[in-house]
Amino acid sequence: MTLPIMMMACISHVHPLLTRRTMMTTAFSFSSTNSAITTATRGGIRKQHYPYLTNNSQSLLHAISTTTSSEEEEVWNRAAEEIDPYSEEAKLNLSNFYKRHNIDSIKDAEKDHKKLLRLTEQVLSWNQRLNLISRKDCTPEVVYHRHILPSIALLPLVLKSSHDTDHNNNNNSQPLKIVDVGTGGGFPGLPLALLLPHCEFTLVDSIQKKLVAVSEMAAELDVENVRIHCGRCEEMYAEREGRMEHLGKYDVCLGRSVTALPRFCAWMYPLLKMQQQEEDGDGEEGRLIYIIGGELEDVVESRIQSDTNLDVLLDREEGTSDKRALIFMANDVEEIAVESGEVDKIVRSAPAGTGKKSKKKKNQQQRTNKVAKGAWQKRDNSVKKERGYDDFQRFEF
Repeated sequence: MTLPIMMMACISHVHPLLTRRTMMTTAFSFSSTNSAITTATRGGIRKQHYPYLTNNSQSLLHAISTTTSSEEEEVWNRAAEEIDPYSEEAKLNLSNFYKRHNIDSIKDAEKDHKKLLRLTEQVLSWNQRLNLISRKDCTPEVVYHRHILPSIALLPLVLKSSHDTDHNNNNNSQPLKIVDVGTGGGFPGLPLALLLPHCEFTLVDSIQKKLVAVSEMAAELDVENVRIHCGRCEEMYAEREGRMEHLGKYDVCLGRSVTALPRFCAWMYPLLKMQQQEEDGDGEEGRLIYIIGGELEDVVESRIQSDTNLDVLLDREEGTSDKRALIFMANDVEEIAVESGEVDKIVRSAPAGTGKKSKKKKNQQQRTNKVAKGAWQKRDNSVKKERGYDDFQRFEF
């Protein structure tokens, strides 16, 4: 029998790279034996079990909210209808997903399910300090079914890329290089990196505090095939060093509803391997795999190589999600960027050493060369003094 401990807690995270924030005060009780957290809210008591969190992470996980608006109650009701991520049914669904896509021979569903549960708990823990996902619907069911599983749905699409499944069977083969642009809280890149240890992942985002959280989660989960890049995608290949490291180096680019597709293509198409590289034996043409919902532009529709609803990939009830996974080849991605005109709207930094100066710096230099009004200057003795009259005479007494 465990003794519930009631307390009022106010947490202020202290990561040196993140903005300091103070969490809401909330009442909760916990038991160290079953790693469960009971959240006390005005609407009643809800008990949440997180068996895979470490002790350090357990101390950071607290109640989501102390309010009970009708909108929040609706979120909890929808979450209750979804399968418990810790149940045997959820594990079986993952196993069936592997079998349906013929990847059960290289993946262990039981081990991977535990990994995904640990990632779910890490997201829940970090989301209390900064918004990786919306806090109003941050529950284990929502994180697992609406963020992690849609990311995992791309697994068969990634494995069908240029080198197929050889990356998992042959350690001597060239690893698949994957870049996730606009990763945010690590989706879809981090769940895929967790399950594909032989692939190299680069997660890109311009918000530093989110990347710090992603980096910490990867470290906590012992994911060693992930590196993060803080900055804009179009600046990755602007400098000479960036061109050597990123320009035309990636087999797959991932994105999840980052922005309009033509604009996204304009940002990232230089990162993908192009078709002409295949003649030099430098790999096949790269591909873009993008998760999106809603209608698409005509310039995009005509170049889709594959269009699959996420519910079909996950074998879920139709209408569970309106998102679909689109696949484009690298040359088509470039054509979308050019034909839509988005590529002309991007202002990239000038590469180092080109001698090009921005208009702002040029104007600043011109201003520094001008003499300020009233400033003292050394007199030139060769120039006649200006006295205001020419017939001046000096008299001595």
